[in-house]
Amino acid sequence: MTRPLLRNAAMIFFASMNLGCSYDAAMAYTPPPDPVTADGLWTASAAAPAILRVAPEQLLAGGNAVPSIAILTPSAHLSALNGVAFDADGTLWITSAVDSVLVAFSPAALASSGQVAASRRVTSAAGSLSAPSSVAFDAGHRLWVANFESGTIVRFDRAQLASSGAPTPAVVIATGGHPASIAFDASGSLWASGVRQNEIVKYGAAQLAASGSPVPEVRITVSGTPLVDPAGIAFDADGTLWLSNSGHQSVIAFTAAQQSAGGAQAPHIVLALHPPAVSVPTGLAFDADGSLWVMSEDGRLAKFARAALAESGAPLPDTRLVLTGYGLIWSAAIWPTPAALPIN
Repeated sequence: MTRPLLRNAAMIFFASMNLGCSYDAAMAYTPPPDPVTADGLWTASAAAPAILRVAPEQLLAGGNAVPSIAILTPSAHLSALNGVAFDADGTLWITSAVDSVLVAFSPAALASSGQVAASRRVTSAAGSLSAPSSVAFDAGHRLWVANFESGTIVRFDRAQLASSGAPTPAVVIATGGHPASIAFDASGSLWASGVRQNEIVKYGAAQLAASGSPVPEVRITVSGTPLVDPAGIAFDADGTLWLSNSGHQSVIAFTAAQQSAGGAQAPHIVLALHPPAVSVPTGLAFDADGSLWVMSEDGRLAKFARAALAESGAPLPDTRLVLTGYGLIWSAAIWPTPAALPIN
């Protein structure tokens, strides 16, 4: 069943708002020792805006779950579809689309529930942030942000994010579309999906070295299965690309060979999802065991073990959770970031 909920939500919220592999500065990067960020799955709710942690024991148990940490913040509105990602030291970065800001919460700021101001707050400089919908780190630990409204994907270097402010992005890629989610593969290429274009595109590492309007190296459209409002992107340890096909209530996958070929592709894997366990899939995240966690926009969370990802079908989740009282959830990030995966 086609569900236009995400497209409608995006239009409503956003209408309300009138690699190269070169490294910056220091080539070598050593993260601070012993990050103290609480492990588990982290996300951000737009309905009842909050930053949420689901603890490992809750992920194992399933059922109705009151998040173990719920952070409210005066630093961002968070009432639209928010992107989340961790940097190497355990700081959580979150896009806030309604007010076009980027906020960061250090490990210490993530330690407990309550009202917490962001550790750093980045605001727009001449449209550098324009309804930001997704965030991802590259191998150089530089931060990339997808701007749904302006259609750009922008890069901020580490030094630019050391304190609050309105830095001018080091790189601006004009996509000509409306990128909804972004992720890096192991080669340093950047992949983007959009809820309007119904395709996924790849920008090679060399295309990301300087600002411009490069033609994507690869465009993938889908044959055999409707692609409706593609949302979250994640890569597994084998380099397979997984995509939330939100309007079709499925998750689909493309092999490395399909990613290289581009064009109209029949997905290698199609997982038909079972409402209400997962209604409208949005965020995707792989854990260290290779299990895929699928976030649903209404606050449901489902785990599919690695064995269930080997072939197409309609597998039942191994674990199902409902985040009580929260919804309009767009993405998820697991901490610690599994070592075998690209930095997303």
